[in-house]
Amino acid sequence: MLTFLSALADGATVGEATTEAGINRATAYRWKESDAEFAAAWDESLEEGTELLEREAVRRAVHGVEEPVVYQGQLTPIYEHNPDGTLRMVETRERNAAGRMVTVQKPVQAVDAEGNPRFLTIRKPSDTLMIFMLKSRRPNTYRERGSIDHTSGGKPLAPAVAAGGVLVVPGIMADAAAWTKAVSDATPADEKGGA
Repeated sequence: MLTFLSALADGATVGEATTEAGINRATAYRWKESDAEFAAAWDESLEEGTELLEREAVRRAVHGVEEPVVYQGQLTPIYEHNPDGTLRMVETRERNAAGRMVTVQKPVQAVDAEGNPRFLTIRKPSDTLMIFMLKSRRPNTYRERGSIDHTSGGKPLAPAVAAGGVLVVPGIMADAAAWTKAVSDATPADEKGGA
């Protein structure tokens, strides 16, 4: 039970938490249903996990995440610099287009503490996450707005009516006689007699 609750508090889904605890979902839900103390702890752990996820969403929305800079389909390498700011170069031997070995100068790629080559990254905040965070915190300010005008020129629009399988939308017919004529015109002759 403690492993399950701890996983929930760490932001895991119910399915992930049951896997981590080595139980199936049915067992977890049975515990929740039969043990009020466990049910309360479940709710508290789930709330903790949700708050953890919200903090991470805010961090990503405001501060962003590191993403690699790709140029022409390749990661952009970071090169070492000399104290004067110039690129540190190394001489290497390579074959030229004619197949002859030549000496060339190449910049030295920087490496991390483990000796892995370093590549340029950029920190990108998430506008989408920011929008969702603002909508959840201030729904009255940031909600989607839309309105439908049900009048035309101050006159209410007549309702649509189905006549003989044809949907009649009269538009601005505020007068009952025009409306009745429009419905009659739209009704097939064989249905008028039975009406």
